[in-house]
Amino acid sequence: MSKRGTEAVDTDADPINWRQNGADVTIYDETNADAWIQLTFEAGVPPEHRLYMICDECGAVFAQRTKPGHGTVCGDCGATFDH
Repeated sequence: MSKRGTEAVDTDADPINWRQNGADVTIYDETNADAWIQLTFEAGVPPEHRLYMICDECGAVFAQRTKPGHGTVCGDCGATFDH
């Protein structure tokens, strides 16, 4: 069984600005008013076609960088989801 812990990671990458409003997530550049995208979660979309995941239990938003396997575990609350 794997153990999950919190670990600080130093990175030189610029932070990503985002805000959540219900099922919508907006990613934006605060220095450029024209640089933004808005994503809307639609129930029933196959996991391999999603750009991000919203945890039904705690509301955390995670980028989905790869095609998911047969399940997902929330990194914040530990809830599990089968696909």
